[in-house]
Amino acid sequence: MCVANINMGAMRDNARALVATGGDLPLLADVSADGHGHGAVQAATAALEGGASWLSVSSVADAATLRHAGIRAPILASFLAADQAQDAASWGLAVRVPGVELPRFFEPGIALYGLGSDSIRWGVSPAMRVSARVVMTKAIGPGDGVSYGYTFRAASATNLAMVAIGYADGLDRSAGNVASMLLGGTQRTIAGRVAMNAAVLDLGEDQSSVGEEAVLFGGAGEPSVRSWASAIGISEDEVVTVFGRSLARSYR
Repeated sequence: MCVANINMGAMRDNARALVATGGDLPLLADVSADGHGHGAVQAATAALEGGASWLSVSSVADAATLRHAGIRAPILASFLAADQAQDAASWGLAVRVPGVELPRFFEPGIALYGLGSDSIRWGVSPAMRVSARVVMTKAIGPGDGVSYGYTFRAASATNLAMVAIGYADGLDRSAGNVASMLLGGTQRTIAGRVAMNAAVLDLGEDQSSVGEEAVLFGGAGEPSVRSWASAIGISEDEVVTVFGRSLARSYR
């Protein structure tokens, strides 16, 4: 009922744009933290197809996942503990440590995923879209409360839609009464506290139906990751990494 849809084509196109931006410097594609929630193998594959020369990870486990998937591109490991050096060598990793000379890279970080302050300037597009389905609708009257602790009370009669995504799915609990989702072509504020597997949207006089899609963020014409992150006071990277590692992912 809730999903993170990952656009492989967007990541490939982003890599191509970043290769052009980096000029003569080889593109180092950061696929740490399971590809920042986009899937390490999928992100690495798209980046390499788009022209990346190296991949970057922050753990031996991430690198092992790539090698098991048949990826043979050079991998740079950063932030490893000293006792991981031998494991890193066994997977054929270069390790970023003082005194070890490495090539100079163009390192655009989360721009591979269409995120970050330079995303517009570099011509990259978001690769993740998070959405969930309406599972229940309800009308309430003036003064009626919503969700735990009734931190939201209706000022007047209003319609509600319960959406199947909550904090167990990566939806930050601070989103209650602050963030919104796109439903029926309009941004709808989350009413009350976020529950484990559900959030409630305030529709006002509008109506919704079970099965209708609510979009947290996505591509052109939809709310952005940046707007979602800004609403709840965290970074874009944290948003996608948490959702991508909490939700079922689909790829196109």
